[in-house]
Amino acid sequence: MSNHTTQRSVAIVGGGMAGTLAAIRLLRQAQTPLLIRIFDPNPELGRGLAYSTPDFSHRLNGPAKAFSLRPDDAAHFANWLQLRADRSGWNEFDDKLLAFAPRWMFGDYLRDELRLALQDAAPGVEVEHILAKVSDVSEDHGRVRVTVDNGHAVREFSADHLLLAPGVFKSRPGFAVTQALEDDGRYLADPWNPDALDKLKGATDVLLIGSSLTMIDAVVALEARGYRGKYHVVSRRGLVPVARHEVAAWPEFLTDTGAPTTARDILRTVRAQIAKAKDSGDDWQRVVMAVRPHLTRLWKAAALSERQRFMRHVRAYWDMFLHRVPPPSAEVFDAVRAAGRLQVHTGTPVELHEESGGKVAVAVRLRGQQQVQPALTLVADAVINCTGFEYVWKRVSGEPLLGRLLEKGYVRPSALNLGIDADPQTLAVIGADGQPSTLISTSGLPLRGVLFESGTIAELLRQAVLLAPRLDAAGNHSNQNYAAALNAA
Repeated sequence: MSNHTTQRSVAIVGGGMAGTLAAIRLLRQAQTPLLIRIFDPNPELGRGLAYSTPDFSHRLNGPAKAFSLRPDDAAHFANWLQLRADRSGWNEFDDKLLAFAPRWMFGDYLRDELRLALQDAAPGVEVEHILAKVSDVSEDHGRVRVTVDNGHAVREFSADHLLLAPGVFKSRPGFAVTQALEDDGRYLADPWNPDALDKLKGATDVLLIGSSLTMIDAVVALEARGYRGKYHVVSRRGLVPVARHEVAAWPEFLTDTGAPTTARDILRTVRAQIAKAKDSGDDWQRVVMAVRPHLTRLWKAAALSERQRFMRHVRAYWDMFLHRVPPPSAEVFDAVRAAGRLQVHTGTPVELHEESGGKVAVAVRLRGQQQVQPALTLVADAVINCTGFEYVWKRVSGEPLLGRLLEKGYVRPSALNLGIDADPQTLAVIGADGQPSTLISTSGLPLRGVLFESGTIAELLRQAVLLAPRLDAAGNHSNQNYAAALNAA
């Protein structure tokens, strides 16, 4: 590459959707030389965890019309999908706007948008993909030093600004698992591992820990492989996602003025509208569609005590109603349940151990149970971790960067302990001293505690718009120029 000593530079930690969208926006906006370095060990930018699965049965949980990356063209992804469906081997749709595409195809679309943005970028505006995990970050005389360690060599890079977009981290259940069980495929820590799932198609019983959309992924993937055994699903509340219906939003009822402000009042208001819809013979999912556009505003306006109350009592139910099952997956899942092959158990797994004959036993403490000893033991050929994602950074294992950022005080947990704290207007991280950083920003799932629904496409596109002037101003310390750029966005 050319000499970049005088070129402004931005470092993006994470090449999933959030980091890639920020890079795309920067490429389209920057008019003077800028080097964008994206640090991610995945050889394909734009994939992340969500869009890396190669399984055709793992679908987007919304139709193509909801996944356009061009806000001024709602059919952009649908048109892209129609052009590429046949050559990809997948064309299972009658209406391109209502197609529920495999997630890996959306990853291709995101990569295509990055390629086009790079192709049309101004002279000197470049992207460099560093195939490595960042192991440490240091602030150094108004700049940021990024360290990567691949086990063989340590390299350092300097940048004018750092964007933390590490995406999601797999959650781990609250019990010990022996390495032997992972090695022989009787415990699957990764529910999207195609090779591990292939080995289970002849099993008799599979136990799934967690009942969210990740569980749905596991079921449809196993069914596609010819698995015809039984499923045991264990989750704390026993909630199962509902099938998505394509319906128009319910008439507006959460206006900016006079809207409820407490979790209890919002819940009552939403329940009243759902009851009204049901009484009139309408689809209750229309009400969910009407609530979603107001989520960010309601969350920002809520007091900390109300956010805590929501997370404690309502979040699990809201997640099930908001993040619904795509119709093709719902059809498979409903058929499995109708055949009596799936049983949901409400409780918390507390222990896992090997049984004779190669089986695995999971001890479950049932919901509401007070005694220490578990009341239920389930035995299966294999156990799959479907608990979803971990948002508490201190509980994430295998990611030393997160701990180092917290130890150095560059970031601090959000008030809800979900992700990290940040200024919701500029997305600057807030350090242990309570001050917004001038050198480090964040995007996507680290903002879970600040913005709640921080990983949706609409929200990530909005964040990219907010971030672009801040990142494009990297190396330019004129507050006046930065303010003008922010207003322009």
